[in-house]
Amino acid sequence: MTDFEAPRLYIEEWMATIPGLDRKRLAERMKVAGGTISKKLARPENIDGVWLAQFAAALELASPIELYRDPTAAAAVTSPESKLRAALLAFGVDKDDLGKAIAVVKGFLDDDGERSAQALPGDRSAPASRRRAKEPSR
Repeated sequence: MTDFEAPRLYIEEWMATIPGLDRKRLAERMKVAGGTISKKLARPENIDGVWLAQFAAALELASPIELYRDPTAAAAVTSPESKLRAALLAFGVDKDDLGKAIAVVKGFLDDDGERSAQALPGDRSAPASRRRAKEPSR
């Protein structure tokens, strides 16, 4: 048993954005039985990555991560940090560790000091010597 609550899925809210789309028609789009859709929506913890991808495709979404976003919410969710938060939650990062995970990702993206640069001509180490050679290799 886990100590954290799984993030909420907004599948039915996304269904409402497509006129005339009900569970039966969604099941037809996904090529599954209508009862399967009802069972999955009743127990979202049983929806794995494959099912998320199928729901996203049937709902004409660009990414399964969109299923974790309320389509009726303000557009502020489209910021890169909000998308990163949604992605990390979707991949199972604990809410308590979310801040640390975002800081790590930002560290990788913002670290200009660690980029490799062309070495200056005088900033090279001496060439290695071949074994038993009197002069360094060239």
